[in-house]
Amino acid sequence: MFAFVKQKMQDMDLVTQSIESELVTLQGISLEEMSAVKLMNRTDTKYVISVRSLFGLLDFAREKGYSVQETDGKRLASYKTTYYDTAGLGMLVAHICGKLTRQKVRIRTYVDSSLTFIEIKKKSGNSAFASVELSPALSNTFRRMTLVNPQRTERITIAMNISFENHRMMNALTLPDLVVVELKRDGMQHSTLQDWMNDNRIRKAGFSKYAYGQVLTDPTVPLKNMKPKVRRLIKRHLVEPKTIVKGERFVSLVA
Repeated sequence: MFAFVKQKMQDMDLVTQSIESELVTLQGISLEEMSAVKLMNRTDTKYVISVRSLFGLLDFAREKGYSVQETDGKRLASYKTTYYDTAGLGMLVAHICGKLTRQKVRIRTYVDSSLTFIEIKKKSGNSAFASVELSPALSNTFRRMTLVNPQRTERITIAMNISFENHRMMNALTLPDLVVVELKRDGMQHSTLQDWMNDNRIRKAGFSKYAYGQVLTDPTVPLKNMKPKVRRLIKRHLVEPKTIVKGERFVSLVA
């Protein structure tokens, strides 16, 4: 298992170097300039693609004049996030079950700048867990690039090299071929990137790093309506799941 994981990490390093070389060919935009891009009535759409598709996306972005955010000379930023939850993973269960009232608590570190923030995301009213003790449940690391179109009407964040560490199950998982693209655009403005996705038959797909990280590293978490999505993700983006994560869940899902 160690040899397999080591090889995957080496492959990820090579892919990362290739992506960084591709990003150099795009026009740069500073953090200050990117912050000036105001998307009124913003709509968000997520896609899950492969590394191979990412190279195609970057070629398309270069041809269409997209710019990439550059901060302190870097165009591919490093992030680490730790998610907190109740002892019974109440926040995760609320998400999986699709409850309208839920929240997410995380500590995010911008590795390159050593800045750390506590973030609380709430949906639909007051939190049901405000007075409940929380503890670390899951951490993830990833690399992210941010693109913007010439018209400044859409911003695209792209996460790659996504890895998970489950603090309670003591499991770890790396997804070397999974890339999460999030398109943020101004209202219903036409999106050139969305046209590219449609042309390449890439469908919209929600992806919560916390939810997927948990169900992939903890076989005791109920899958509920996520089971079909998790099955597709494993088949497309995990080459040898049984060598990375222990548990019978993967055997049943990939069978």
